[in-house]
Amino acid sequence: MAPNAENVTPGMCSEATDVTGRHEALLYRDLDELRDAVRAFVGARSRAGEPTLAVVSRNTRRRLGGALEEQAAVHELERIAPNPARLLPFLQDWLSEHDGHGRIVAEPVWAGQGRAETAEALRHEAMLNVVLGAGAAMLCAYDAAGLDDDALAGAEVTHPHVRDVSGSHPSPRFEDPLVASGGRHWPMREPADPDSVSVLHFDGDLGTLRRAVVDHPSVRALSRIRRDELVLAFNEAATNAVRHGDGLARARLWQDGDRVVSEISSPAPLADPLAGGRRPDPEATSGRGLWLINELCDLVEMRAAGAGVTLRMHVRVAG
Repeated sequence: MAPNAENVTPGMCSEATDVTGRHEALLYRDLDELRDAVRAFVGARSRAGEPTLAVVSRNTRRRLGGALEEQAAVHELERIAPNPARLLPFLQDWLSEHDGHGRIVAEPVWAGQGRAETAEALRHEAMLNVVLGAGAAMLCAYDAAGLDDDALAGAEVTHPHVRDVSGSHPSPRFEDPLVASGGRHWPMREPADPDSVSVLHFDGDLGTLRRAVVDHPSVRALSRIRRDELVLAFNEAATNAVRHGDGLARARLWQDGDRVVSEISSPAPLADPLAGGRRPDPEATSGRGLWLINELCDLVEMRAAGAGVTLRMHVRVAG
């Protein structure tokens, strides 16, 4: 899941990375702690007339009751960001609407979330340190009683400040956001059944690759709409591998429970660590591939290690 606490190197934040807005992890242990912290965080700014936003799980919204509704615009994560990669553009859009100023309560990681979803949420938590402007403040709630130690260690890696019942303090494990966002703390697991994985031979011929994806038995089981979306996402990933690399890539496809999973691995380096984390400019003629992939898929895993990039795309069979 997230990094094991014993494997996290303290104090790895690079001075070269500009960390601007206040980004704090709240490690709470019961509902009273959560309510008190949220009221204190949201209340001061709302009284001053500053816009406030809450993006939390459906269960946390229910538990908090009216603690948020009276002072913030509330959205449920399951609706706006079932794929964790979609949260970052949503928050940036909201801040842009308010001239970069606002106070945000979020819950990117919650108990019961899948391992892969948790890892991607933490990767995007790291990116938030770069994209939050100086006028923004964000409090990310982590259930210290319900989440495992790895997830809590991940919160400390991705937040400059941590708050608990004793108050707020700098995180000793905070790491350079652009390093953490590469995902080195959260390696992707290999498929449980290696024999179920189809390796699609790819030498730069995108048409042949698309036909191989369409003809795969797991892909044929998808609805027409989801099949088209998976093929489009896969084609975007393969196109990036051709455009930014030397045309060499590894393509794989398999079924994992209720999901069809496709993967492109390229030796080409990731040119922009924040790729896909920003809504593309409508006037731009390129640079929208990864953003589109995130919109089409139920989950997108990305790892950028050394000179290579692996992109893993999940589409649910139903839905």
